[in-house]
Amino acid sequence: MKKQIMGLLFAMVFLCAGTAIASDWNFYGSARVGMFWEDSDLKDETNLTEELQSNSRIGAKVKVSDELTGHFEYGASDGDANVRKLYGTWDFGTGKLTVGKDYTPMYLPVSNQAWNDDNGLGGYGEVDPGRHAQVRLQFGGFQIAAISADSEYYDGTDIVDDDIQVVIPRIEVSYGIDITNNATFDIAGGYATFEYNDNEDIDSYVIVARGTWAAAGFNLGIEAFYGQNAGNLIECNTTGNDDGRGYAKVNTVTGKVEDVDNYGGEIVAGYTFNDMFAIEAGFGYMQGEYDDDDEDEVYAYYLQVPITLASGVTITPEVGVVDYEESDQDEIAYFGAKFQINF
Repeated sequence: MKKQIMGLLFAMVFLCAGTAIASDWNFYGSARVGMFWEDSDLKDETNLTEELQSNSRIGAKVKVSDELTGHFEYGASDGDANVRKLYGTWDFGTGKLTVGKDYTPMYLPVSNQAWNDDNGLGGYGEVDPGRHAQVRLQFGGFQIAAISADSEYYDGTDIVDDDIQVVIPRIEVSYGIDITNNATFDIAGGYATFEYNDNEDIDSYVIVARGTWAAAGFNLGIEAFYGQNAGNLIECNTTGNDDGRGYAKVNTVTGKVEDVDNYGGEIVAGYTFNDMFAIEAGFGYMQGEYDDDDEDEVYAYYLQVPITLASGVTITPEVGVVDYEESDQDEIAYFGAKFQINF
């Protein structure tokens, strides 16, 4: 029996080795440390944070054949390894099928903001749907995906997911075109729904458009979105206190559901002087408004000067502000730098 088990184990090892040899594995990594001083109005203090960024990563792109590829990537969230990406793609000729965890079709990045683990104005004007388990089809510039759903709502105190039922997955679509050799345009949308307490439907949607242009060292990106209960689809918190503003508000006593309207946008411009120096400035804005409440908003802006010391070695000094506007909400001014080595 032991010989049979050992034989089976050896067979599995050789099978895996044969598969690895037959595939083309291209490994890569990126070590990133953020060192930023943050001045908080509410805390009335300035603190230094220096840490391994959560988007530091190691991974590999795998090519099994011209039709079959894969990609995995581990990050360093809270200093622990976590799966950032893990998916396979089958090119069946007229299109591509992707299965696994990856960015979703609404991911249309514009900003390179370095603060807060390369935040990129996510939640401050840029649409950030994150990486999720999905089944995605792509036909040229068109993508459609069925994605794991977020079924949370705001109960007046916390963001919870009690007494809910999910029947269909979150759906996202996108379409992108090259207008000219220097300009692109993308449009995307997402929809999710779930049922609260067996009788109330909570619907969420987001529509986003992005335009980019680059020529002679200059680059410009603009993005705008509108949505309802957008927190179920994207990063969306205009208070800084995680107290809703992106989620439907549910009165758990009466069962009344109150939707929140969300919209925002960003503009980012930059210039590359040479192989060593560049500059980028960005501004983002986001707003949330419940049916019977005043609006709440946040805006952010930053200026950075990426410095490339060698191929794969960059330092990005940056200064910026995140302002939650209301007198009882925070305003954070920060300055510092991101240190990054790709290998």
